[in-house]
Amino acid sequence: MKRLCHSSRSILFTGAVAGMLGLLAGCGSANASGPSAKPTLQVAIFSGPEAEQIAALAPQYTKKTGVKIQFVKLSYTTLFSKNLVSASASQGTYDLIFMDDPWIPTFAGGGYLYPLSHFHYKPTGFLKGALQVDQWPPSPSYKAPLGTKGQKQYYAVPVTGNVLTLFYNSTLLKKAHLSANPQHFTWQDINKLAAASYHPSQGEYGYVMRGKGGNSGVADFSPILWAYGGHYFHSNWTSALNSPQAVAALKEWVTLYHYGPSGQTAFGANQVGTYMEKNNTAAALVWPSGWAPQMPSDVKVTLVPGTTGSSQYPEIGVWSLGIPKNAPHPNTAFKFLQWISAKNQQMHFAASGLDVPTMKSVILNPALDKKWPYYVPVAESIQMGHMRPRTPAWPEVEQVLGSEMVKAEQGQVSPAKALQTAADQINQYMKQHNLSK
Repeated sequence: MKRLCHSSRSILFTGAVAGMLGLLAGCGSANASGPSAKPTLQVAIFSGPEAEQIAALAPQYTKKTGVKIQFVKLSYTTLFSKNLVSASASQGTYDLIFMDDPWIPTFAGGGYLYPLSHFHYKPTGFLKGALQVDQWPPSPSYKAPLGTKGQKQYYAVPVTGNVLTLFYNSTLLKKAHLSANPQHFTWQDINKLAAASYHPSQGEYGYVMRGKGGNSGVADFSPILWAYGGHYFHSNWTSALNSPQAVAALKEWVTLYHYGPSGQTAFGANQVGTYMEKNNTAAALVWPSGWAPQMPSDVKVTLVPGTTGSSQYPEIGVWSLGIPKNAPHPNTAFKFLQWISAKNQQMHFAASGLDVPTMKSVILNPALDKKWPYYVPVAESIQMGHMRPRTPAWPEVEQVLGSEMVKAEQGQVSPAKALQTAADQINQYMKQHNLSK
């Protein structure tokens, strides 16, 4: 999300960025001892399951080429801010940056990344739902930020996939005597399942959620918002969160919240995954990477629910690697990018089941799908995956809306009041930064 403007809550104060540029530039790339020495690539990655297998493969590349790979593992928010600071410097710290798909409007739209055409390369063989996130400007079905111009190009490669799915307990589903088809659950079905399974005195719950707001809560709210016919923005980039459809979606979210354990306003991915793994919770929205392989046999993976008569909207969560224009060693970085995203490497990390491959021939490989059946609904979800709004203001939306969602969960404000407040704050931000009409 580039010079177009960035969230102050995501550590994007212009002064803070400027103050760090000299320091980061000084961290430099003087990692070669002579003109013939192989450089050491600096790669910023997420300290989560989405990147673990990628980092584990790097020694093979070093053995093959002599090029060392130094991974800098960072938390979600820190990764975004340090990526931005490095990419803004006269000389970058990182040769490759790992990006969650909502960050592409910042880094590609802001002019920070090399288009892959610079290296005479066009990514092929990937699931179309995964590859769409790395194209800028976005496809016509998604609004581009005001003033966006230029030819559509790819700016990164989707090296590891993720998509929001529904985990449900098949035993608790049978006990609830629901006749619903798990491939086409509605949120009304989930309400019935959650109500029938909620026995807190026995340590059993109907639903568990990432209720702490911010990126976690807003990401998981999106499929519900879209299923209820809501949207984040109007065509002029003013907030649409105060619509009746959005209010109905947040009411659904709050209903589900009350079928869960106490303390959900502090829950993130670890808590949600752990409750499902304990086999005592009926359902949850879960990003399957890192979690699906360790679930008990009773816990199944399927597409996110829709509503009666509506489509399902799986939210895409692809992680991509791109090369900043100020990378110390862009050509060497590109060779590693090609290697790490190739089929052989995807087959290798997909064998563990911990990371989600993005190449169609890998994720739909019959032998892998037999070993890891969850790859089948995940592949389907990615193919029909829905991207979050392509705006550099997205981190601000996550913080503003997430804070109001927590208030609604706790009963401090009504869903309608929470969304009106969020819409007003988002509109003010968009107007101040010339991002809306």
